[in-house]
Amino acid sequence: MIAVAATYYFFFGKGEKEQTLIIAVPEEIESTDIQQVSWENIVHDAIFQPLVRFDMDCKTIVPDLAVRYEVSGKNLTFYLPEGVKFSSGNPITADIIKRSIERYRRLSIYAEDYAVVEDIVVVNDYTITLVCKEPPAYLWAVLTTIYGAPVDVKTAEKIGDEAFGLKAVGSGPFKVVKWVQGSHIEFERNDNYKTNLPFVKNHGPPKIKKLVVRFIPEDLTRISELEAGKVHIVIGVPTEAIKRLEKNPDIKLYYTLTPGIDYIMINCKRAPLNDVNVRKAISLAINRSELVKALEDTAVPYFSLLSPTQICYNETLEKYYEKVYSYNPQKASKILESLGWKDTDGDGILDKDGKPFTVTLLVPVDRPVLRKVAPLIQAQLSKIGIKVELQEFEYRYIRDKTRNWDFDLALRAYVWSDPDILFYIFHSVENYTWSDPEVDELLEEARTIMDMTERTEVYSRIQTKILDDCAVVPLFVTKSYIAARKEVKGLIVHPMYGELFLNDVELSG
Repeated sequence: MIAVAATYYFFFGKGEKEQTLIIAVPEEIESTDIQQVSWENIVHDAIFQPLVRFDMDCKTIVPDLAVRYEVSGKNLTFYLPEGVKFSSGNPITADIIKRSIERYRRLSIYAEDYAVVEDIVVVNDYTITLVCKEPPAYLWAVLTTIYGAPVDVKTAEKIGDEAFGLKAVGSGPFKVVKWVQGSHIEFERNDNYKTNLPFVKNHGPPKIKKLVVRFIPEDLTRISELEAGKVHIVIGVPTEAIKRLEKNPDIKLYYTLTPGIDYIMINCKRAPLNDVNVRKAISLAINRSELVKALEDTAVPYFSLLSPTQICYNETLEKYYEKVYSYNPQKASKILESLGWKDTDGDGILDKDGKPFTVTLLVPVDRPVLRKVAPLIQAQLSKIGIKVELQEFEYRYIRDKTRNWDFDLALRAYVWSDPDILFYIFHSVENYTWSDPEVDELLEEARTIMDMTERTEVYSRIQTKILDDCAVVPLFVTKSYIAARKEVKGLIVHPMYGELFLNDVELSG
């Protein structure tokens, strides 16, 4: 670590050391090009800038690169500011936006995001319209994230996709200087940067001249570097470090709620789980508060399917199902007994027709939070006479097993700002373990509703059908922590994805 720190000092020079912001993240990026990655982080936020974003209320769409937008039936029109440029100096026009979307459709693994777009019409140099097959409500989740940001297509075509992946060009607040793979990425301020975001004070180039993003996979090392003052901000603060950092007067902690939930998926077509009352008993036997306590309060207990940082969240619905499914092992036991499940041989395991109540729970080894609570869930269900056998696999393998009906219970999680994610979990074309024709229709209808109040009402109906049938057991919403040293002033952390906005950041002291 000493050698790396010395490298930064040499690169930035003594006179500019106080102008250099250093951020540590756990994982190294796949590529600097947002159109060639399967996941993003602060690196891409530094390079790129979407046309629009969600405001801090997670409900209102506000302009970022664009100056304004219009919704007309099935079409979305965006108006660009005149004279805006990428960090390379290449102009950003409606034609470039069109070519960028076309490139996304060619390169990105998420190309299907734009399937609803039937045509892209360049109205004039600074106006572009997305002509859609149907009202594209779920498209906002793409357009408001960094995945919806335009890339400098001219530079990409000039140097090729592979080279562009090493040093991508966008219109974000910083531009790439050098990617030292396995170590860090160095940036300098993009003096062409302009934004129309209402929640930042500085709408021009950032006050910070230099930025470094370090890749530090070891949790202990990442936190030690923060405490020693060798990095200013840490993204991905490990659970075990929270209490210590809270007591450190030199550190400020920020947290956001994940736009999604962690839950137990149930194979509703496999006996005895095909009985809705059995599923309800399981939900009543889960002490979510105990799970959260084991996670050192880095999550909040949850009972519905959309978290507060997701579009169409309904607080009333959450409170209702908290009452319906709050921890009640006595009620759970009575339900099972009424169904004929009894411990006839005194071994602590319920049985019926000579068969013990034994189920397997698939546990993802690469999801530390879910792996940590799995033994607790096992113990909680054992208290009502259900024997749970834990089987650990990688999350991807568990996902495949659930798609092939090859499971009883599985620990799963999802993260996405738009409630359309429920389509991919509960629509019958995607979910083979539970289905409901009415839910299918509602999920399809919700995709086309542009009015947010009406859309929220439909998603509330969807959740009610799913939760009344106890198709899954919601567990909790996790907190994502970011830590910053006290000398970092003006940092804005967006509640939806925990994105960092560095527009107003200055270093003091």
